[in-house]
Amino acid sequence: MTEEHENPLLVLPRQECLRLLRAGGVGCIGLPSSGAPLLRPVNFTLQGDALVIRTGEGRILDAARRLDLVSLEIQDVDRLEHTGWSVLVSGKLAELPSDALTAALPLRAWASGRKDRLVALTLDEVSGLRIPPGRGNR
Repeated sequence: MTEEHENPLLVLPRQECLRLLRAGGVGCIGLPSSGAPLLRPVNFTLQGDALVIRTGEGRILDAARRLDLVSLEIQDVDRLEHTGWSVLVSGKLAELPSDALTAALPLRAWASGRKDRLVALTLDEVSGLRIPPGRGNR
């Protein structure tokens, strides 16, 4: 016996996705690798038409120097109420120059170590989903 369920996921319009991204915070970036994508947590801020990420020497900066295509996902989930949302951004990663404008961005490193580089992720594709109250499986 099969049951038909109404799809509980609501598609978020681009403007709502951008509103959620404007809050900044922590997301998970997916970098290309020789096997499965490499996932790394990063903190970010939305500046104009790009997400800016503070990083140091390593895989993220290397990907930016190659202008790799990457994705970044942010989410908020209420495990008790079975509600939440997620926003996915895909675009090109590029290193930003170190100047007074980038130094003044409201973005500080959370992780220890030298994180004095900034990279930008273009907002080529932005999508989001929400599970509203009362629509999730219980």
